[in-house]
Amino acid sequence: MEKQKKKQYRGLRVVASILANLTGILTANYIVFYILDHFNPGLHFVIHSTFFLTEHLHLIIAGLTLITGILYLILFRRGAFRRYRFQKKRLIGILVADVLLAGAFAMTVNTYTFDWLHIREIKQDQIVALATLPPKEAQTPDTNEDTVVMPETPQPTAHAQTQAADDTAPAPTDTPEPTQEPTPTPIPGLLGDRFKEKFSDGAPVVEEPNTSETLPDGTVKTLIYVYRGTKSAVELYHYQKGKLEYQIADVYVREIEKLTTESVTNQGYAKMLYEFARELNARIAINSDYFTTNAINEGLIIRNGKLLQSKVCKNSDLCVVYQDGMVRCFDCKKEKIDNDAIIASYPYHAFYFGPSLLDENGNAKEKFNSTVGALNPRTAFGYYEPGHYAFISILGTRSMKDINGHGLGNGKSPGMTFTEMSALCASMGMKAAYNLDGGQSSGMYWNEKLFGHNNRITGDVLAIID
Repeated sequence: MEKQKKKQYRGLRVVASILANLTGILTANYIVFYILDHFNPGLHFVIHSTFFLTEHLHLIIAGLTLITGILYLILFRRGAFRRYRFQKKRLIGILVADVLLAGAFAMTVNTYTFDWLHIREIKQDQIVALATLPPKEAQTPDTNEDTVVMPETPQPTAHAQTQAADDTAPAPTDTPEPTQEPTPTPIPGLLGDRFKEKFSDGAPVVEEPNTSETLPDGTVKTLIYVYRGTKSAVELYHYQKGKLEYQIADVYVREIEKLTTESVTNQGYAKMLYEFARELNARIAINSDYFTTNAINEGLIIRNGKLLQSKVCKNSDLCVVYQDGMVRCFDCKKEKIDNDAIIASYPYHAFYFGPSLLDENGNAKEKFNSTVGALNPRTAFGYYEPGHYAFISILGTRSMKDINGHGLGNGKSPGMTFTEMSALCASMGMKAAYNLDGGQSSGMYWNEKLFGHNNRITGDVLAIID
């Protein structure tokens, strides 16, 4: 009788077993990730899958647990497991071991398998060059507006001439016509005449002033690096408030091509930030979104005016830098993204990571729907106006290395939450700001120096060249 029941319910037992193991895998991933993210961000690491980062994972686990529990209850009541006798402690031990081992196996496979199989690579023959903006038409000056017409000098009347002769007054002299000032030639590029004092008219200028000032809130602001070229300029400031340390670079470019990236395809390999920066001869560089890890299965990816990938954007925020220097962020969870419309609007870069740190009016956000919102090292990209941007690097509680790979120990700075970084970007007057890859990837390179952690290789960087 028992053998017949076992055979009768074999298929249901297999389904229940599969669901139980799947529940264990997802639960282990969720618990470990939650603990590392919220209680020890210094050890936090990102599981490279949008599924394991989804905000609804806990609901999926709850649903699977309920279904699995009902199936096992039915099987036990039907006598499908009557032959087995489990002690309570033994059963708990088996469940714990199953969850831990299954979870560890799932995370290992999920993190490394795609790299081993080279699934994440962007193939060189898939890259498409996008259309460029048409040149601006030369504006012909309007002579009616530009020519200064002076009123005619009134001629003296006959009575006035007679009076002047009688009084032997000197004859009036003609009023000289004013010399018209030449119209200044506008400076071509994104910035026009704005910030022209930031650039050099000749040879590049490189300085490390190390001049400090204390802000009203007690933050010490130090200008540590200045670069002035003919097409790009950088002013890098180091900020320290208590243990918290971060750097913000004001970067200016007259041509959008000077805001460049370098990315991994199947023709290259991931590298350290400073290796990419040296190859570009970058004046300053930060790690980017590492799209080959985080967005290869979805998202719009554009680099230097070339389309690398056009897939559905659904789980992350999108940041687009257009060829005219404008920047716009899209919330892919709240709005349907039309990739074709973006591509037709002359984009130059498109990053798929996020989240976006400011709302559409440049105000700070108070809530972020993210599982990596705790204190962490951070990297971000900010936007003021076309041609004027910001590179942001936040130091956090991770081990650090210098540019030659030598260990520097643990940083004392606690890092920032998304909410804190959002408030910082809003206080700086940025119109848009976008979070890039953080944690051990976070770093900023400048003048053969490295600020931040950058303990691991990255797939792409964002840099200023001249």
